[in-house]
Amino acid sequence: MTFLQQTAQLIFAQHQHHMDHIWVILPTRRAVSVFNRELADLTERPMLAPHAVAVDDFITEAADVQIIDSVSLLFELYDVFQQLEHQVEFDKFVGWASILLTDFDRIDQFLVDADRLFGYLTEAKRLETWNLQLPSGAAPVVNTPITSQYFRLFANLKAAYHRLRDRLTAKGLAYRGMAYRLLANEVEARLLDNPLYEKIYFVGFNALSAAEEQIIRVLTKAQKAELIWDTDAYYMNNGRQEAGFFLRKYKADGLPGFKDRSGGPGLGNTVTMGRSLTQTPDRTYRMVGVPTASLQAKLAGQLVSETATAGSHTPRTAIVLADETLLIPVLYSLSETVRDLNVTMGLSLRHSLLFTLVDTLFELQRTLVRFNDAGGEQVPKFHHRQVTKLLNHPFVRQYATINDLLAPDQPNELPKPLIDWLLGEVVSGKRAYLSSAELRALGQQDALFGILFTPWPDHDPTLAIQALYELIDLLRDVYREGQDTIEIEYLYLFFSLLKQLETTLRQQAQQPGAPAVTLRSFRQFMNELIRQTTIPFTSEGDSPVQLMGLLETRGLDFERVIVLSANEGILPQARKHNSLIPFDIAQEVGLPTYREQESITAYHLYRLLQRAQDVTFLYTTTPDAYGNGKGEPSRFLRQIEHELVPAAGGTITLHKPALRMAAGADRQDTVPLQVPKTEAIRKALTTYLTRTGIYPTHLNHYVSCGMQFYFQKLVGIREERDLDEHIGNDEFGTWIHETLEAIDRDYRLVDKPVTQDVVLQVLKEQYARVMAGRVADTGYNLLFYKLAEDIMVQFQAFQNGETASRGIKILGLEEHLTTTVPVDIGDGTIIQVKLGGKLDRIEQLANGTIRIVDYKTGKVELPSRITNLSESITDSADGKWDKIRQLWLYKYLLLKNNRTNGYPVEAGFYSFRSDPAKPVFQTNRVAFSDDNDPATYIQETEKLITTFVQRMFADEPFIMTTNTAVCTYCQFTKICGR
Repeated sequence: MTFLQQTAQLIFAQHQHHMDHIWVILPTRRAVSVFNRELADLTERPMLAPHAVAVDDFITEAADVQIIDSVSLLFELYDVFQQLEHQVEFDKFVGWASILLTDFDRIDQFLVDADRLFGYLTEAKRLETWNLQLPSGAAPVVNTPITSQYFRLFANLKAAYHRLRDRLTAKGLAYRGMAYRLLANEVEARLLDNPLYEKIYFVGFNALSAAEEQIIRVLTKAQKAELIWDTDAYYMNNGRQEAGFFLRKYKADGLPGFKDRSGGPGLGNTVTMGRSLTQTPDRTYRMVGVPTASLQAKLAGQLVSETATAGSHTPRTAIVLADETLLIPVLYSLSETVRDLNVTMGLSLRHSLLFTLVDTLFELQRTLVRFNDAGGEQVPKFHHRQVTKLLNHPFVRQYATINDLLAPDQPNELPKPLIDWLLGEVVSGKRAYLSSAELRALGQQDALFGILFTPWPDHDPTLAIQALYELIDLLRDVYREGQDTIEIEYLYLFFSLLKQLETTLRQQAQQPGAPAVTLRSFRQFMNELIRQTTIPFTSEGDSPVQLMGLLETRGLDFERVIVLSANEGILPQARKHNSLIPFDIAQEVGLPTYREQESITAYHLYRLLQRAQDVTFLYTTTPDAYGNGKGEPSRFLRQIEHELVPAAGGTITLHKPALRMAAGADRQDTVPLQVPKTEAIRKALTTYLTRTGIYPTHLNHYVSCGMQFYFQKLVGIREERDLDEHIGNDEFGTWIHETLEAIDRDYRLVDKPVTQDVVLQVLKEQYARVMAGRVADTGYNLLFYKLAEDIMVQFQAFQNGETASRGIKILGLEEHLTTTVPVDIGDGTIIQVKLGGKLDRIEQLANGTIRIVDYKTGKVELPSRITNLSESITDSADGKWDKIRQLWLYKYLLLKNNRTNGYPVEAGFYSFRSDPAKPVFQTNRVAFSDDNDPATYIQETEKLITTFVQRMFADEPFIMTTNTAVCTYCQFTKICGR
């Protein structure tokens, strides 16, 4: 028998059909609905039901006040602070005002002496100005306008508290805690002497606020109220069990209601302090860890579906969401066999796609940057990341699809979707920042782009409100096409919320001395309203499956319970102290802290278990991107396993089934990823070798990891192009290379002097060409630009000296050399393997030596000694041999193309990681014979190429490397599971 069934029997037995002046106060409206149904089942005669109400509704009605909405309350508090502190800035005020109002609410609910509290707090803050607690040697707190304003804030809290209450009282308004305090102070007049309240039952409560306790004590002392607790001996009689903390305290303090009513006249088996947790037989508990939060939802849906199809009787089941963000995943995880469902919790507007769209739109405006154009005028531009995020939103994508938005016609190409084309243009054009005009032009002047990408003024939210209304109008077609009932309801709610906020702001603006609401404060107001807004579900209250949060379970009982997100940090919640009142002062004056909150959560959980026969706890085993799990089971699960189950003496059977998923973190590398060389792959390999050809980097990929070579060269997988407003390392290298080539081509080859001014000018020109739309006058890019200037100026000065002292003559710049080598790949099949390389610079010294110069902006480390060149080139996956392969192949290409005229050849690097003023030409003797004979070099190189190619065609599959250091910067690690 459930707790509310027992309670209904008790109250009906005492009052029968005369209940018109009886009040039953329950923790939640859901409990009220269930109680009324249980009471109705006890009689077949019509009768006036008792006044069964939730406690908040009871307090508000009995106190005879109207609860003020949160936005209006903020403005009321601001008016109060303006009288106390004329310099208070509205934007900053909005940031901390909601925290202060929460503190005021708690102060009133717990009947704290406000004068004592704020006096204590003010004195504590004064002591801070004396720097008494600073460690020795620490800089003292300097008295500045900001610190003075900070300390004045605390000095004004007492006056602000009283003035706010006076203003609201004069208007017949109150915030929640104020209503509680008002009724607690006037309980005799409003309840005790009121004949409408003949008898009041407080049912199923646990942690009472001081105001609630005061009301109940006065009423119970006068025999006008009765308490009905729902408790169990397991935690009541165990002083260490936190679930019974408050009830033990109330019992010790003399609050009534802790009595055994069973066996009374006509009462039957009614409310008593039972021993259900330890004595109810044949109960089953499961604790299941899953890798992700969303997988919990799928498993919960499967468990419910299995029960629904197993037989005709579906046990009353509660799916309890400790993390309420899982509501949507759970709803979508329930199968069609679950037709009878009640959702107690509301669907938060904050967790909707509509909110993410609106929030992204505000973030787009927040990150707006203003640049000076050629005429000195400021041009606002949007950051490309926010533009990309906004255009990739599902609603924007769906709008483009419904309206058939296509890119401009391109020669010999099929029409592309407009948004895909636009995002490609942003990346290819390196447009880190885009103006409204640019975005509208790229968007083909569609109305949506005008709404999304019009800058909003910071000082006035009017344009923002208008833009949101226009956005709602455009989205109606998207919702209508998608036929998503929930999202349509979200759109209506958001429209109503926007109207409410606009009306409130307009009314406030008409008040004398009203603050100017900026875009930032408007967003905060809107977020506060969105946080409070939920979609209520319409469903049958007596459905066998109930979906609810832990707080909604108060007073309710279920045969089967499935708890999701039973993780530490969620159940109970992480310890937070979001208050202007320090923790020690809160403790001193009797305000609750996280310690009390943990006891409350423990009671709700253990009370839920009292009458449940089958309980499943689901928790995540790894930190998850979706949801709030941290990968650690809740401490309550440990307590149940090691304390409750042994205390139950065999009446509870605990299972801990293992659910194993092939997550990348758990994958074993004992079976490395590999691809067999099928006929199709051999054909692709032949095409690659004969058309694209082998380049030094390709060889390095093949030697270091066969799978990397396969993905990149044969399958053609490429990283998705992305744009970063910062200069990347690869782009920096390209810019430096282009600058070096331009200086050599336009100046050194034609014997023009290379001065510092020339270097800086060429560097600037190449930046404009390579970096396109990137700005270089601020931040990270400015540092990179200055670094490039230093490198180029010093290196070109060095080159001037080298050219003069060593008689250097440039023979070629950025030359692309190729050749072919015939290779027998088996069965008498010979293919012409193409070899190629791009040489940054070919130069000749006065002594005739020809040098192949390669510029590196990264670090270059060459092995000091080469014992066996052939083995090192073909087999060593060590990264230090990558550069040797490059020198080896460059030298071969120069020799093979007869570009040496018999002169000796050496290849090497200039690394700009070393001192650019004194660079060192880093080289190594790459040779196959002591005399460095060119013919021998060519012959031995072609043997090695043949070895490489034949190995590629061998039967061994392409396989990923066992040297995980190679994977550090590899783009395919997710494919390989590393």
